[in-house]
Amino acid sequence: MVEMASVLVVDDDPVVRLSVRRALAGQALDVEEASSGEAAMARLAQRDFDLVLLDLRMPRLGGLTVLQHLSKHRPATQIVVMTGHANVDNAKGSIQLGAFEFLSKPVEPAQLLEITQRALAGKGLKLQRR
Repeated sequence: MVEMASVLVVDDDPVVRLSVRRALAGQALDVEEASSGEAAMARLAQRDFDLVLLDLRMPRLGGLTVLQHLSKHRPATQIVVMTGHANVDNAKGSIQLGAFEFLSKPVEPAQLLEITQRALAGKGLKLQRR
């Protein structure tokens, strides 16, 4: 039996969450979603995730706060930041806080799959088709 890697998709846009889920479909992944920074923090309090795909700009509790929390309390978790507001400062700050990768939205499905595979390989996990 193949152990499935766990992924948390954090984005306030339901279309983005659906797009990410579709891009990762067919892979041996346990994918969960959070529609806000607060919802992400609640999920992270309940369980560990191998990978978090994280939007930066969300109402109230933003992605940078979630990223800081993960870096401090879940350093083994790989984090890929995805944002529609890409700039050098956001990218640099995200990487300095421990993000594995910084992506500008919209993200192509093939690119997302490739980054997911590299991030999980960094944890010693292999992405496998179901």
